[in-house]
Amino acid sequence: MADLMGLFLACVMALCLGVIGVIRTAQGKSLVPARAVTSRRKVADYPQTARSVTVAVIVGVAVGILTRWPVAGLMAVAIVLLWPKLARSGAIEKTSVAKIEAIANWTESLRDAAAAESGLEQALPATLEGAPMLLRRPLRNLVNALDLRTPLPIALAAFADEVDHRGADKVVIALSQTAEQRAGSLKRVLTTLASNTRAELEMRRKVLTERNGVRRQSNQVVLGMLALAGLQAVFLRGWVEPYSTLYGQGLLAVLAGTYVALLVRLQRLAAPEPQPRFLSGAEALMGGASTGVVA
Repeated sequence: MADLMGLFLACVMALCLGVIGVIRTAQGKSLVPARAVTSRRKVADYPQTARSVTVAVIVGVAVGILTRWPVAGLMAVAIVLLWPKLARSGAIEKTSVAKIEAIANWTESLRDAAAAESGLEQALPATLEGAPMLLRRPLRNLVNALDLRTPLPIALAAFADEVDHRGADKVVIALSQTAEQRAGSLKRVLTTLASNTRAELEMRRKVLTERNGVRRQSNQVVLGMLALAGLQAVFLRGWVEPYSTLYGQGLLAVLAGTYVALLVRLQRLAAPEPQPRFLSGAEALMGGASTGVVA
């Protein structure tokens, strides 16, 4: 009996280590913890992490009591902790599409303002009032920098860094190239950029719609399987009685670990590919402008 209990505890510890490894891998961290580095972002994320862990522990304890399976409780903890990350890929892609739409709207607004104003530095403040919410703060910082006599390339590079999107990089490079040219030339460039951004927006919207359908179906399958397993464990004990044994718990630990690993793998496959930026500061802006990245 002692040997069986030792085997059971070993299985539980192995599952715990596996869950920790899956969580760290899903977060993009090394399996071996590195030395902790204090930062304001980590301090700000601590309350949210504490709440998530508390909710996960409560759910895990409840599932363990209802099913009388320790492994089921540990699996519930892992799923609750991982679920926000599993569902995050759709939110990331939706935010990226919203940024593209905001950039397209602002580019069109800047094009119209450039036709009415005498220069770029006069046209930029004119777009602040009706700017999209996603760009209002970066644009306000850009206008404030220009009011403080900050050189235009530096102010534009800071604006691009704050927006953090390759679409904004294209607009910034175009503005840097045509800042000293006639308003008509700037208007033509911005018209082309706005048209290209609109075309990219429509394409990304179609891709987002298709991926959202796949994500919705995947979530339904996952939740359906978990609900079916939970109902069987609580109300139909006879069907799943073999899992109540020590060896059954060991097998359930293997199946649960595999299931969680597959969920993480699906999340990575569904996540949008990162789009590299063109700019990384004023120096890159000057280089991009000199080589003519945007025509």
